[in-house]
Amino acid sequence: MCETSALRWDIHGGVHKYITELKVRVGYCRTDNSLDTLRSQAAHSVLDSWNSTFQDPTYWGSEFLELQQPDGRPLQPSYLNGGPWLSTFGHSITEFAHVSWCITGHAPIGAYYQHFKVNEPHGCTCGAALQSCQHVLFRCRDRCSVHYPHFLRDIALFLKHNPMAFGFSQDPSGVR
Repeated sequence: MCETSALRWDIHGGVHKYITELKVRVGYCRTDNSLDTLRSQAAHSVLDSWNSTFQDPTYWGSEFLELQQPDGRPLQPSYLNGGPWLSTFGHSITEFAHVSWCITGHAPIGAYYQHFKVNEPHGCTCGAALQSCQHVLFRCRDRCSVHYPHFLRDIALFLKHNPMAFGFSQDPSGVR
């Protein structure tokens, strides 16, 4: 049977025609709909929204601890390479929870309990009337203190020396 007679069969002829007419562009390939690109666009959108909202200091809350990058710029969240926040803490969920509570002022300590009217002691173990993040970091006699924490690594060092700071005192293992 010759090749041309095979092309006369409907299904084979249709496939041959489709394949020979198919044009594939070689070179630049548009990839703006790849999964990685879509994830990146979503992450950038979220970060842009957060940065825009965060320009308003009233959004921060009264206890927010401003941190800097080593070059002096304000520390911003990022998703690249684990971001500066999580990568500083060796991906420890416990340490990351403690530092997040410290930075946002939502640590389970006296000032938080007082603000949200939680029936827990407001004072510090050192005798201070109010246990706030600022007090714990800079003034508490019961804790090993560091200089003003400008950088995440300063808080990481503080937490290495004070692993229960900014954590729940009822559970010595911290947050799991």
